[in-house]
Amino acid sequence: MQLPSNTEPHAAPRKRRRHKLHGKRGDLFVHVRQDGSERGYVWQHTGEDIVRGYQRYGIRCRDLSSEAVYANDVSSPRVEIPRIVIETMRITSNHLRAHDVAAFWRLFAEARKRGINADVHSICLGDVVRYLGLDSLQRAKQALVRLTSAEMTLRLNQEGFHGPIRMNMLEILHDTDDLAALRGSDVLFFRLPAALKAAVWESRDYAWVELNAMSRFKSKFTFPLYLKLCLAAGKDKLYRDVPVMTKTEFRAFSGMPEKTQTSVLEETLQLVCDELLAISGVRKRFPIHIAFSDERMTINVGRSAKKLREMKPAWIVPKVAAKLLSTVYNMPPEARVNFPPLMYFRQAETAVGVSAAKVFDYWWTDIHGAKNYGIGAAAMEAQEFLDLIARVGAEQTFEDWVEKRDFGFVVDDEDVQQTAAVSIPRGLPKPKRTASTLEQWQPQTLTYDDWMLKVPVALVDVNETVCAEVDDVEIPF
Repeated sequence: MQLPSNTEPHAAPRKRRRHKLHGKRGDLFVHVRQDGSERGYVWQHTGEDIVRGYQRYGIRCRDLSSEAVYANDVSSPRVEIPRIVIETMRITSNHLRAHDVAAFWRLFAEARKRGINADVHSICLGDVVRYLGLDSLQRAKQALVRLTSAEMTLRLNQEGFHGPIRMNMLEILHDTDDLAALRGSDVLFFRLPAALKAAVWESRDYAWVELNAMSRFKSKFTFPLYLKLCLAAGKDKLYRDVPVMTKTEFRAFSGMPEKTQTSVLEETLQLVCDELLAISGVRKRFPIHIAFSDERMTINVGRSAKKLREMKPAWIVPKVAAKLLSTVYNMPPEARVNFPPLMYFRQAETAVGVSAAKVFDYWWTDIHGAKNYGIGAAAMEAQEFLDLIARVGAEQTFEDWVEKRDFGFVVDDEDVQQTAAVSIPRGLPKPKRTASTLEQWQPQTLTYDDWMLKVPVALVDVNETVCAEVDDVEIPF
């Protein structure tokens, strides 16, 4: 084999100079330039500071089986979905329905609960039925069967998985007869795609998604947009990627067929917007504002509300911590139950920006004023405040108290207002082609003789057949 004549090593490519704060992630830092403009950066976590997916639990709830239920209006469990999955996942199969996609994410949540890296996962079939709110066990089985034949793609860049990867969405470890014989109390065994598990295992960026909100979607095209909004709502407003798209861009983003009829596209977009704005109660974690201008849809979201127990506890001086602990331990047992653990005060400092010792003083003052002087606290009467502590405990009452207590400033200055309803602007209907309009379309120089008299009739026949479009029933919602 002949070697190339030029065997000298190539010169190393010249590296571009980057800003010293380029590409950093973590704590927010705002840099003020010389001209007065501002640019936000995020300090990067490196080495042992990086928290990967295998180091996180991935589920926010007490009991997934009892809380991930369609009829649950008291609590809303959340599942952690990696950013790379939200941004690159595309379902390429068109035969799925909304219930099928919701069932997939319920199985994904169960896998996160039991350990995403396990080879085989299991779930009680009745949990899937209760999550979807179905009255038929057979419909849940049909949804699972459709998932086994559906395909999706992910675009990854990690060891073992590079570029766009096509995979089956689900593998059920039961043959057809065994699956048909399963009852609601029986256990279903399944496998998730290896690429999906690898994306979760090494992920560092993620979004919390409401499970019970997805079970109410009636259109499968709502899911990708909702996941994108959940990802944006979890970021600082300097880094939110606000979706701005035309109807055609929405069709491509949601995975609708290219030949989708215009009327079907507009009806689907109206349904998607209605479902996003219909999220309410405990399932609503952030406000959504939808507006249309110049035939473009703009969606703004507010900050995803976090509970106090989810906040990162602030660091506290050991001497101050010892002083607060001794203050509580020196109280009588009946008074000690009115104080939550010290961790709550540290988390409150992160939430409201006031030192943990100052928050402790506020709490102690409100307890003292309510018991001895009948002074209310946090928009509650004194007796109501004390009864709430006795009924639900100091921890839960403290959480509500932090949200309502006036600490002298506004914690969240978001100005995103929830849109009550939105109407999709519809395109003008195409004018029907008649004999008179066809005559107007002809060039002015034409002179009709006997053989040209048949041209308008032939044009009508051709155009009526060529312009066939996809019908409504061909698109499974």
